[in-house]
Amino acid sequence: MGKIILVVMLLTIGASANAIEDTRRSCAAGDAKSCKIMGDLTRAGLGVEQNKTKAQNYYDIACFYREKDACKELEIMSKDTI
Repeated sequence: MGKIILVVMLLTIGASANAIEDTRRSCAAGDAKSCKIMGDLTRAGLGVEQNKTKAQNYYDIACFYREKDACKELEIMSKDTI
């Protein structure tokens, strides 16, 4: 039973890594929503290394493409640094 749980956990982690990489590629291709999601993940350190500078960069790209929620996150982050 323990081996089955371990296999399921490993498959889930692999699926998550693939989903994150797909989202990163979509962002690089100009998908604003994907950039916002990458910003959220990077800011929180979920599935990727936590890095607020990179998160800001993702939000900045998303905001450039008119993703309003990303613009709001940039505003919040800029208030946090003041």
